[in-house]
Amino acid sequence: MATPAPIPRQNRPLPAKTPTPPGTAGVLEPAMSGEILELHHDKHHAAYVKGANDGLNRLVEARDKGNYATLVGLEKTFAFNLSGHVLHSIFWNNLSPDGGDRPDGELAAAIDEDFGSFDGFAGQLSAATKGATPKI
Repeated sequence: MATPAPIPRQNRPLPAKTPTPPGTAGVLEPAMSGEILELHHDKHHAAYVKGANDGLNRLVEARDKGNYATLVGLEKTFAFNLSGHVLHSIFWNNLSPDGGDRPDGELAAAIDEDFGSFDGFAGQLSAATKGATPKI
């Protein structure tokens, strides 16, 4: 079996960066603490970004050295951190001092149809997320 060629450095993805959250953290008070949002951004989200970048570097290094036996574990770790980064980036873009209420219109109707009620949806989502973090 032929050994795959390394990915040329100029074709590799750029490192991920922690986006700046829109507005200031305090704009969502009292619903969301500015201090907690700052901590969430600067520590929690930043850890996903660091993990994604470190994971990408480890994947590149393993491929460059032909160490293919480690790829599955490295890919899982990279995917976990990259998805955490992407989901947090979506989170920051969805924050609004004008939001926070239950949906209405078509979205509310779909939630009611699929989950019975908004409370049913929220309960199922909470239960599902408790076991969502893989052990890596």
